[in-house]
Amino acid sequence: MAPFVRYWQGLSPALQRYYRAGVVPSLAFAGLAIVHEIATRQPGLGTALRTGFALAPVLALGWTFIVYLRFLGECDELERRIELGALAWAAGIALQAAMAALFLLDARLVDWPARTVAAGIGLFLLSSYALIRGWLHRRYA
Repeated sequence: MAPFVRYWQGLSPALQRYYRAGVVPSLAFAGLAIVHEIATRQPGLGTALRTGFALAPVLALGWTFIVYLRFLGECDELERRIELGALAWAAGIALQAAMAALFLLDARLVDWPARTVAAGIGLFLLSSYALIRGWLHRRYA
């Protein structure tokens, strides 16, 4: 527990507030994603309900984004620079990965299912953001 306490105490007050404020929307996203997974597998589910269950997690993700934007407004200059740098790098890396996947698919060099491509791009975006953010925090801290 000591490394977690040290980590938490080393965070800025804005980041601590962001993490606390992000718990509920993150749990809502995870819960709605599980409900989506279960509900959309039901054979008799109508199109309107299937659409609702498919898009419900996006609402929670939007809530998380609003919490993040509020955090960016509370950051000091250095923290904002780190966050925006990590976002820019992650977006660029994910865009490069998406374009590479699309061109490989178009050239019929790979035969990946669309679900795999979409999940891979999302994973690429999140993991590159986390890695670059961590690197920038160590670089500037």
